[in-house]
Amino acid sequence: MNTEEFRRIRRLFEAAVNIPVPKQRAFVERFCVEEDGVRDEVLGLLEADRTMDTTSRLLDEGGVRRTSVIEIPEKIGPYRAVRVIAQGGMGMVYEGIQESPKRRVAIKTLLIGVGDERALARFEAEIDVLARLEHPSIARIYSAGTFTQRIGNEEQELPYYVMEYLEDASSLTAFVQRERLSIRKRLQLFREVCEGVEFAHEQGVIHRDLKPDNILVGRDGRPKIIDFGTARLMGGDGCSTAGMTRTGEILGTLTYMSPEQLSPSDEPPDARCDVYALGCILYELLVERPAHQAKGHTFQEMMASVVTKRVRVPSHWDPSLSRALDWVCMKAMSPKREDRYSSVAEFSLDLSRFLEAREVRAGVPSLSQKTALFMRRQPALTAALIAFSLAAAMGFYIMRGVESRESELTLRAEHAWVAAREQDLRNQTVRMEVTSFLSDLVDGTSQRREVEEALDNEGVDANQHETAARVARELRFWSRSRELYDDAQESRLALGGELDESSLRLRLAVLELEYAAGAPVEVAERLAELRGDAKEGGEESRQVMLGIDYLEACLAVDARQLQKAEAQTCLLLRRQSELLGACHADTLKTTWLLGRILIWQGRKVAALQYLEPAYEGYQRVFGGLHPDTLDCQIDFAVSLGSTPCPHARELLASAAEKLSIIMGEVHPSTLHARVHHERVVLAEGLERGQMERIASTLVLCRATLGEEHPLTLLCADLQSQVAEVP
Repeated sequence: MNTEEFRRIRRLFEAAVNIPVPKQRAFVERFCVEEDGVRDEVLGLLEADRTMDTTSRLLDEGGVRRTSVIEIPEKIGPYRAVRVIAQGGMGMVYEGIQESPKRRVAIKTLLIGVGDERALARFEAEIDVLARLEHPSIARIYSAGTFTQRIGNEEQELPYYVMEYLEDASSLTAFVQRERLSIRKRLQLFREVCEGVEFAHEQGVIHRDLKPDNILVGRDGRPKIIDFGTARLMGGDGCSTAGMTRTGEILGTLTYMSPEQLSPSDEPPDARCDVYALGCILYELLVERPAHQAKGHTFQEMMASVVTKRVRVPSHWDPSLSRALDWVCMKAMSPKREDRYSSVAEFSLDLSRFLEAREVRAGVPSLSQKTALFMRRQPALTAALIAFSLAAAMGFYIMRGVESRESELTLRAEHAWVAAREQDLRNQTVRMEVTSFLSDLVDGTSQRREVEEALDNEGVDANQHETAARVARELRFWSRSRELYDDAQESRLALGGELDESSLRLRLAVLELEYAAGAPVEVAERLAELRGDAKEGGEESRQVMLGIDYLEACLAVDARQLQKAEAQTCLLLRRQSELLGACHADTLKTTWLLGRILIWQGRKVAALQYLEPAYEGYQRVFGGLHPDTLDCQIDFAVSLGSTPCPHARELLASAAEKLSIIMGEVHPSTLHARVHHERVVLAEGLERGQMERIASTLVLCRATLGEEHPLTLLCADLQSQVAEVP
C-alpha cells in the first residue's frame, strides 16, 4: 500500500464513519467502483470500528428506537424517572423528580457501559465541563453518578448526570417562530446566547456543536445552551481534547460546522469555530432558513458547500434587513478563521452597536448610512434642528439690546415657540405613523397583533418615547401606550422636574389615556392636583389647562350632569377657537364632544351643526381610517335622525366595515356602528337576513358589553321590533 492509497483510505473512512451504518457500504462502493482493495480496506476499518464501539448495536438511522430492549428505569440514583425527553445514539434524556429539594430535573444517561472507554471518557468530560460553567444562559448541572439499567437480558452500570429542567422548552429557532418575535427581539435573545458562549470561552471551553437544537428556550423566555459532549478544553499552550476525539474525527453538525472542523489541519479549531456556528445560527434567525442546506445533499457535497460555497447575504432573502446585519453575519461566517470576529464578545458588541443605531465594525457605512443612523438615534433633534437654530439666533439678537426683565420675557416666549414647534413636528410624525399602520391593516398587509408588536420602543430619549406612546394611544393599544408614557415621564422628570411644561403635558396625556381606557374615578382624583401644578406654569402651560378643562367636561358627562357639561364645553370651545384655531385637533375634539352632549339630550338637529364640521375636520387632520374619525362618523350618522336616511346608512356601514378590520369584530366601536346601522335599515323596512344579523350582533354585545349596557339594550329592542314584523 503506497502513501496515496493510505490517504485515500483514511479520507473515505473518516467520511463514512459519520453517516448512518446502513448507508456506509453504499457510500464506500460509490467512491470505489474500480478499487476493490481500497473498498475492502475501508469496509474492514468500518467493521472494526463498529465492533470496538458497542453503541452501534443500539443505532438505527442515527438514533435509539425505544423498544422492549431499553425501558424507562424506575430510579436513576436518588431520582425518579418520569418520561423520555430526548434520545440519540449515545444516550437518553429523561424528565425526573428529585424528592429533596422537591423539583423537576433533566437526567442525561449514557447507553453504553463502562467497557467503552472512549465514550465513557467523553461523557465524563462533558460533566467536568458543565461543572465549571455557572451562567444564566447555560444549563446548570446538579449532580452525577451511576445506576443499574437492564438492556436486553443484561444489567449494566451506566453513568448519568442531572441538570436543570426547562418548562415547555423548545429550540431557539422554533421559539422565535412560534412567538413571532421581531428582528430586534431576536437579536436581543441571540445576544444572551452569545454571553453564555463567551463565558464558556473565558473558562477555557469551546462548545464545537452549537446549533439551534442545542439552545433551548423555556417558558421564561431565557435561552439555555446544552450538550457539551463534543466540547474542547483550551490549555495554556494550545487545546487539549476534552471529548476524547480520534485524530481527524469530525464531530458536530454539518450545517453549523466551520471549515476548519471539516478539514482538520495542524492548527486545531479554536474559539472562532463557535463564532462561525453562531453566525450560522444568526443567519437562520434572520431569514428562517439555514445558510447551508443539508437536505438532498451527500456528505461530500455538504463538505464542499461549507468549505467553498459563497453564502447569499441575509438581505437577499429579506430585503427589509439592514445592510449592517449582512456585514455582521457574513463576517462571523467567513470561511477563513482569521477574517472572522476574534471572539464572541467582539461579535456580540457589533450586534449591540446595531441595536443602538451605531456603526458596526464589520463594514464601513456610506455617508448616507451614517446620516440615517444619526437620524434614527435622534429623530426629534433632527426634525427640530432648524427651529432650534432660528429660535436661538432670534433670542441672541433680542437679548443683546434689552434689559434683564425683557430678556427673561423673550426667553420664555422663545421657549414657548420652540416647544410649540416641537409639538407640531411630533404631531405630524404621529399622524404619519398612525396613517401608515392603519393603511397596512386595511390593505391586509398586517394584522392588529403585528402592528402592536411593531410598536416596540426603540427610542433613546423622552421625545421618541412620547411619540411612540401617542401612536399606541391613537391606535388604542392602551397597555402598550401606558408603558411608553411611563418611560417618557421618567426621562422628562430627570431633565426638567415635575413642574416643567413637558412633564405637565405628559401627566395630562396619561390621564387622558386612563380615561379613554375606562378609569374615570382615578382620573378625577388626580386632575385637581394637575391643575394646581399647571397654574404655576402660566402662559407656557396654557394648552395643558385647556386639556384639563376638556377632561372635566367629560367627567361631568359621565356623571350625567349634561347641562353643566354643555356649559363647560361651550366655554372651552370658544377659548380653543381663539387660541388654537378652529382646525386644531384639540378644537375638533371639543366640537365633537359638544355634538355628543346634544345627542344625549335628544337635540339631534342642534348636534348636527357641531358633528358635521367635527367629522369633516377629523377627515382632513387624521384621515378617514383613524379610529377617532370613524367614531365621529358614527355620531354624525346618528345625528342625522331616526327617519330613513340613505346617507346615514352608508356612513354607518362604512364605519362598521373599517372598524371591524382595524379594531376587530367585538370592539365596542364596531358594535356601536353595527347596532345603529341595523336601526337605520330597520327604519327603512325589514331586509332579508336582517333578523339573523341583529341576533348575532346582540350575542356579541351581551358577551362584550354586558346585559345592562345601553348598546345591548338598544339591540335587544331592535330584535323585539323585528319579531313583531309580520
